[in-house]
Amino acid sequence: MAQKFFLFLIFWGSFSSCACDGEKIIKGVMWGMNKLAGEGYFPSNEILALGEFESVQVNMATFVENGESKAEVELSLINGRGEELRYNQENLARKCAILYAHGYSKIEDYNTVKIKFIQTDPFNPDNLAISEYSFEVEDLLQSQNPLNYGFQ
Repeated sequence: MAQKFFLFLIFWGSFSSCACDGEKIIKGVMWGMNKLAGEGYFPSNEILALGEFESVQVNMATFVENGESKAEVELSLINGRGEELRYNQENLARKCAILYAHGYSKIEDYNTVKIKFIQTDPFNPDNLAISEYSFEVEDLLQSQNPLNYGFQ
């Protein structure tokens, strides 16, 4: 117990006594997460820009289906404002999935990429509208990167 307290004091003292740049700390944390989870684990800015999304959440899951082990990546893209989101959601979901598949270094460890578009009511956050699209990783890796063709 005394060792843990002593380590806590050293850790606390090293961070509280310096004027740290918050942005550098966040970049360091992101770098560490990318090294642990794989390069490209966090979706790129291009994905967020496609639908003008406010934020994104990434979930990784493994499960057994019909006796087979399956692994899935789920991207929840929250509060998009893009034109394509309103008129052609399936195409936008495919573009986001392709970009993610081409950017994530450990995508071969997964079977599917699920894209969720989540819209929240600004007056009542408990009200949600969710659209889901699921894509096979094999198909995504065979597809060309949509940004290479100038699609926006």
